[in-house]
Amino acid sequence: MTFSSRARLRVAITVAAIAGPLTAHAQDIGGYGDEDDGGDWDFFIGAGVGYAPEYEGSDRYKTEALPGFQIVYRNRFLVGPQGLGVFVVDEERFRLSAAVGYGGGRKESDSTYLYGLGDIDDGAVLSLGTQYDLGGVVATADVQKFLSGSEGTLVSFGLQSEVPFGVVRGLLLPTGTNISDTVDERGLALIGGISADWADGNYNQSFFGVTPTQSARSGLHTYSAGSGFKSVNVEFGFAKPLGKNWGLTGIATYSKLLGDAADSPVVKSDDSLSAQLFVGFNF
Repeated sequence: MTFSSRARLRVAITVAAIAGPLTAHAQDIGGYGDEDDGGDWDFFIGAGVGYAPEYEGSDRYKTEALPGFQIVYRNRFLVGPQGLGVFVVDEERFRLSAAVGYGGGRKESDSTYLYGLGDIDDGAVLSLGTQYDLGGVVATADVQKFLSGSEGTLVSFGLQSEVPFGVVRGLLLPTGTNISDTVDERGLALIGGISADWADGNYNQSFFGVTPTQSARSGLHTYSAGSGFKSVNVEFGFAKPLGKNWGLTGIATYSKLLGDAADSPVVKSDDSLSAQLFVGFNF
């Protein structure tokens, strides 16, 4: 896994649903969140379930548990399953972050479709990410460099937004301010996003190419995958507080492979759906 701005934003939206103090300062979208209580440390733990293809390009799906945690120090340093990150620039609308994580691999045992292709090793992942608040919409851009395994580079661009459900119903202003005193501004929120991923030749060849040796072992024809836009993604979901410190988040994602990735013999389906349901506790 990689420590991307979109991933951090999704965690923060989950924390927002729990009404934790991190959201207001670190990841507030359109004013939807609590005020920071001034504490140096914020902790988030949770668990969920995910449904996704066995690997990128598979037409077979799997369900797996999704444990999670995040520790934040002074709204600047973050530690979680995806690695260690720091916000180098932390302005009202603009954030620049750097991170080091571990992952980026694929196991031959992940699917019978991958027999003969071998493993792509996990390893250190260096990331540089930006977030810019456009006012109700957050633009993200990430560059991720995999130091082993594919030794490739992945660049992602995206837009994400969170809208309190009361806005949809006409009960809240877009900032989250109540029109009616009977509506809690931290109620159900809707989440939406779009993104595109570009990969270099090393990345695409590792995940979608087939060498002569792999062809002999797997029965797939040889294939060379070059650099280019790899995929586009659309996300939709919700965040809902379940009391003072608990929250529930659900996100569904549709992804479409493009270019050399879509044409690969490794790919059985160039479009896919995935979903996550996550419950968390913030303290």
